[in-house]
Amino acid sequence: MPFTPQSLTWSGKRAVLLVHGIGNSHPADSDATLQLVQGVLGAERDTVAVYQLFYDHFNDWMVEKTNASALLTAATQSLWAAIADPELNETVSEYIGDILWPVLSSNARAMVREAYLAQLKQMVQDGEAAGVPVRRQKLTIIAHSLGCFHTYEALQHAARFPTHVLQPASHEVRFANVILMASPVQLIRTVAERLGSLVPNRRWLETVQGAALSIPQEQRTDGSAVLSTKQWISITGNLDPVGGHFFRSRAPWAYMDIAGQQSIVLQQNPTDVTNKAELLNRLRSSALSGSAPTVSPQDPHSWTSYITQQRDALRTWVLA
Repeated sequence: MPFTPQSLTWSGKRAVLLVHGIGNSHPADSDATLQLVQGVLGAERDTVAVYQLFYDHFNDWMVEKTNASALLTAATQSLWAAIADPELNETVSEYIGDILWPVLSSNARAMVREAYLAQLKQMVQDGEAAGVPVRRQKLTIIAHSLGCFHTYEALQHAARFPTHVLQPASHEVRFANVILMASPVQLIRTVAERLGSLVPNRRWLETVQGAALSIPQEQRTDGSAVLSTKQWISITGNLDPVGGHFFRSRAPWAYMDIAGQQSIVLQQNPTDVTNKAELLNRLRSSALSGSAPTVSPQDPHSWTSYITQQRDALRTWVLA
């Protein structure tokens, strides 16, 4: 089905694009995230247009995933040796598989990239329609998980090709913030490099271009460069394998560490018990009440958890 970008009426000069990731890529899954971000904005919420980008509704998305299954097996197995823990490697590799498969389908990559670029153009046009010239628009992208990969691909493409009319110098489309939460971009680059020629249409995969990952930028004829964003921010947790950490150990081959980025690594816990004293208190309360102690598991890859933990910083970045 044709992609129709979301269009909103601006009441200020700011807009945010939320780019969803694993298990949170349908509109029905998004209400909690949208409400949380609007809550972060507080009294300013009505002055910020908040857009969302989904991709699982494309008719061919799951077909492409099925077609990539054989390559996906090779990709996940390539991680086993890198995850030097025989108790973790197979399970973690399979968990990561949902992130890797779009890399193995040039159709899936192109489909999302074109939709992403169309949504960015619509945001800019909505701002202009509200009387905010491009150079005054305060645009922020907040992406999670697989959405970080799509963000990297789309912004690199936009910066390279003037036909999209989204370049930071030539077209004045320069983002205030690009905030990537639990980014798998370096992980994807590593796996794609190992697969080599097995990666279809490799020359259009931005993640493997160049000597290293880089902040998207427009190269001008005088040799200078203009970055596509004023702030490139990476946020992950030390228990999140998608963000390059395997049980509090950072893996350089999986952690996105781009020159010029602001890096934040959150200290995470597998449960909502954060220290020994808290555990003891819950056990004592349980003994007194005769009920089981209440200990809730924590998902280290939860987007809402990342947003909640960084709510003050997010508000500052978006409203600056």
